[in-house]
Amino acid sequence: MSNPTKTGLVTDEIVEVKVGDLWVDPAVQRAIKKHRVNTMAANFDPTALGVLTTSFRSPRRIHVIDGQHRYRAAEAAGWTGKIITHQYKGLTIAQEAALFRKLNDADKVSAVDRFIVACVEQDPAALHMSAILTTEGWTVSPYSGEGRLTAVSSLERVYSLDPNAAKAAIHVLTIAFGHRPAAMQGSLLVGVGRVVAKFKLDVDLDDLAQRLSKFPGGPDALVGHARGLMATRTGNLSTSIARVIVQLYNQRRRSTALPPWE
Repeated sequence: MSNPTKTGLVTDEIVEVKVGDLWVDPAVQRAIKKHRVNTMAANFDPTALGVLTTSFRSPRRIHVIDGQHRYRAAEAAGWTGKIITHQYKGLTIAQEAALFRKLNDADKVSAVDRFIVACVEQDPAALHMSAILTTEGWTVSPYSGEGRLTAVSSLERVYSLDPNAAKAAIHVLTIAFGHRPAAMQGSLLVGVGRVVAKFKLDVDLDDLAQRLSKFPGGPDALVGHARGLMATRTGNLSTSIARVIVQLYNQRRRSTALPPWE
């Protein structure tokens, strides 16, 4: 197959390789799951290798676009036989990322992995969300930790409602709770985002952040309180959190109070 592109000609062919011939670019690929590799290696079956998808960047840099876990399992198992690949030549890194997304549906690839690859692919929305996070000192990661956001689906949900609400929610929660993982748990992010998206400029963001910062027990306690209220009210957890946030915001307010969340 040959396809003309803006950067030249993309060609592809079936190529036989062996362990050691391929390379995985960590800037493009999703994080390796070592336990998965170990399990596959312990029960290695060459027939399960299937066909790997690769991109020929140079003779020493043939990147695995799809199938890195199978390849690493073959490597760990000491497999010396042939590995069949569907090898592309002439792809840009953005095109590699786009191909990865096409080859992997939502059931196979986590939201974090899809987001990271979308950034490599130069997806405008993903790049905007990444810039918002960077400004506030956060990065998207599959692993929880200081300054790491794992709740990508929740961020994307708020962003789809209103990009400005997503930006405001990240800012408010960072000011209120710092960069601890609990500050960016999904339900809390969506709850704050929904409040900002609904009331927009009526919300004093700095005041909201200060009020949240003083909630006894911090973000986990706030979510726990909202969860406890769900037994007597309709709606999901983010709805209950939105109610709590509006009530907290309205304390000792008169003319600037927000309408109750319903």
